[in-house]
Amino acid sequence: MIYYQHCASRHTLPRDDFSSLLAMESRPVTARYGPDYTPKMVAAIASCSTAIGRLDARFTVSPVAKPWAIRTAWTGYAKALQLQSAEVEEIDVFSWGCGLKVPGRPALPSHLDLFDRFDQWRAALDDPDTLAWRDQLPTAIGEPATAAEHPPLVRALDTVRQLARIDHSIKPWLDLPFALRDRGLAATPLPCLAGGVKAFRFKRTISDEDWHAALRGLEHSVTANLERLHDLERLHRDAQRAIVAEYRPGVLPALAALLHHRPLLSPRSVSELLSMSVAGASKLLTRGVACGLLIEITQRRTWRVFLSTDLAVEFGYAAPKRGRPRNEPPSLPANRGLADVFDAFDQEMANIDELLRRGAGVASAIGRAGDDSIPV
Repeated sequence: MIYYQHCASRHTLPRDDFSSLLAMESRPVTARYGPDYTPKMVAAIASCSTAIGRLDARFTVSPVAKPWAIRTAWTGYAKALQLQSAEVEEIDVFSWGCGLKVPGRPALPSHLDLFDRFDQWRAALDDPDTLAWRDQLPTAIGEPATAAEHPPLVRALDTVRQLARIDHSIKPWLDLPFALRDRGLAATPLPCLAGGVKAFRFKRTISDEDWHAALRGLEHSVTANLERLHDLERLHRDAQRAIVAEYRPGVLPALAALLHHRPLLSPRSVSELLSMSVAGASKLLTRGVACGLLIEITQRRTWRVFLSTDLAVEFGYAAPKRGRPRNEPPSLPANRGLADVFDAFDQEMANIDELLRRGAGVASAIGRAGDDSIPV
């Protein structure tokens, strides 16, 4: 029997499972369930399954797991909207999530509520009850007895295929992270893995090319979002160095923590979230640019919008750097003073996360000096 047993402690796939999967090449196909297990298909399934386990393992130990999960929820939702044929790009969903209109972007359709499922989906992603998703599956969703002989990744994708056939809303695409978790491929639903292929909805019989397209798209999402996780962790380290380098950091740690969760910011949004004047927020953002944490994407005197540097290239606001990547500065030497600074920054991160989750103002929970203390 083919079974990828996802080990939560190691997040690896046992080698024996891959050898068993290879044996399926010569297995006769009866009722059509899953793809034809050619060597190419077997390699694609093994590669994608391993990539998912690698991302899941990296996410569980990351210091920026919570803000990354928020960002990737916007990424996954954008993918699901595109599968619904909505004319929307990822930056438009980030713009909506951050409550800012990005200059130059077309307005989203006003006659449709594209985001009516988002809050419910986010709540489900955070639900600790691992059986809740399976319990709400329609009774029409099922598997033949032979399904147990197929890889968990195929079974997860086929569940989404069945859902997409009977439910024409965005929900089936949003359910893929839960199906992957349910089949043991990840310890937690990874929101960036929402998706599928349109063939799941519109074709009664899925071709092997459709299966390959689904696997390629899923592995591409894994690879891209693992790289974004690395980039966000690099931004986190850059923020730590910037805070340490400041003689009077003032509200800079609060801005850096906010930037992790809200990569698009404006003076007005910062003033509201950090309970400071618009003028003080504008100076603080300029200071963030000088520290290399932000870039300004508007280049005008009013209605300015800023974007975190880790997403600047992804969203087309900075040219990719050519040549060899720059070496990251060495880690700061460990000492008690730095440990206190980093602990305070981590607390800022936790406070921002909690208050954004509650939708409250940030200033009530972050111990900081007033606007007048910000050096400009």
